[in-house]
Amino acid sequence: MEGKRMRILIVDDELPIREWLKMSISALEGNTNEVCTAPNGKDAWEMFSKEPFDMVVTDIKMPKMGGLELLQKIKDSCGETYVVMLTSYSEFEYAREAIKYQANEYVLKNEITAEVLGQIMENYHESKKSRKEVEKPRYIKDLLTNPHLTETFPVKKKEGEHIFAAAFAEKESDKAVFESFLNAFVLRIEPCFYEKDISVWVCSYKNSYSTGACFGEAMAFCKNLALLKETGVGFSGFTEEIPEACQRARMALNLGFYENRQGVFLYKEEDQEASLQKIKGIRKNVISMIRKDRQEEAKGYIADLYKELTKAQVLDLDQVRGCFTDMVDAYKVSKMEFAGRGLEELCRKTRDGIEGAGSLEQLRKEMDTFLRELKGTMVVGEKAYSEYVKSAIAYTVDNYASIESLAEVADYVNINADYFCRLFKAETGSTYNSYLTNCRIQKAVELLTNTDLKVYEVAEKVGYSNLSYFSRVFKKVMGVNPFFYQKKR
Repeated sequence: MEGKRMRILIVDDELPIREWLKMSISALEGNTNEVCTAPNGKDAWEMFSKEPFDMVVTDIKMPKMGGLELLQKIKDSCGETYVVMLTSYSEFEYAREAIKYQANEYVLKNEITAEVLGQIMENYHESKKSRKEVEKPRYIKDLLTNPHLTETFPVKKKEGEHIFAAAFAEKESDKAVFESFLNAFVLRIEPCFYEKDISVWVCSYKNSYSTGACFGEAMAFCKNLALLKETGVGFSGFTEEIPEACQRARMALNLGFYENRQGVFLYKEEDQEASLQKIKGIRKNVISMIRKDRQEEAKGYIADLYKELTKAQVLDLDQVRGCFTDMVDAYKVSKMEFAGRGLEELCRKTRDGIEGAGSLEQLRKEMDTFLRELKGTMVVGEKAYSEYVKSAIAYTVDNYASIESLAEVADYVNINADYFCRLFKAETGSTYNSYLTNCRIQKAVELLTNTDLKVYEVAEKVGYSNLSYFSRVFKKVMGVNPFFYQKKR
């Protein structure tokens, strides 16, 4: 086997299994790896939090914290960790869930052999090889979210150097194109691909100049870069640390989202936490009004949100876009009982538009179009229902989690099940089963947004005993799985 010394964590509540796995894995690579064990997910997470592991092999069902919850925590904290889930035949659906949520492999407990473990280790090493090229573009981004990686950063600051960074939109980093341009400056340039379609260049002076002279040179460099690229450039200003320069340059580039122009955007040292909390508060008010069907008040709060964003220029654009996608989801959930087939497509198109919006103005146009077209997806509106359908809806709202069949509701309203099925579809434009599903998912969205319940607990509360089935239904209605939906909130 190849590769550096690995740290491996085995998690299982059965001592014989833990010890056998530890012995077998240790023997595979000549006892060169550090192999640790934990009896449950809670203890494993405490160990992982202190020092991450390269590989985690975990059972699914355990006391204190199960394997699925441990998997989510590990992947949120360190996505590169290789996670192998152990399962039995009776837990096969859970295993499928584990694969969905980024587990690297799952293995049936009664099929574990030394050969199977050997193949897992081979798979791990192969994944490390294939990831090397992929990791390069992400390196600086990983560095900014994991400060402990600073010592291994490929660009080092030399004594007495003035450091700054420039960030700009670019399909591919191409230093050669700027060779003659760069020669006009006494700079050492280190192009580093930061994230998809964004480059960050770390720059430092070869010679010692006064800070004022260096700042003028750096600003001139960024202005020329903006002209050549015909785009905005985020300028970090001077910093002592390279990771800080990268982060500042990237955040400064986000100012272009609000000002929508080419040129240089200089990073400003200010605490935006208060503004961020304010826009989250406005978002909460918007969603509250949507759920109460107070549409004019919702639109008023949306207008307030645009004003606050224009004023505060919040640089965390993921949070900004998240506010608006949350609103789209809230409209979808509140309107889906009256909606035709166009609602799902409209919401999907709008979410994509929000994620791709390059400016606040463009984002606003996406939302205006959404609100205008939303009315066109309604097939029922304020239509009056028969007493049978009204009674069925009221019964469903009160008993959505326990209803087992359409026949149960038909019995409650005292009509034939076939007639009730046709009547409900004719009056609402939706089958009763679709309406029941939408009621359950609407309640699930509320619980995932406003409580700390686990996903499986939410599933049970809204009438789904099978977590895998609930996840599939939730994703079909909302476009994302419930774990991701809860995480982004």
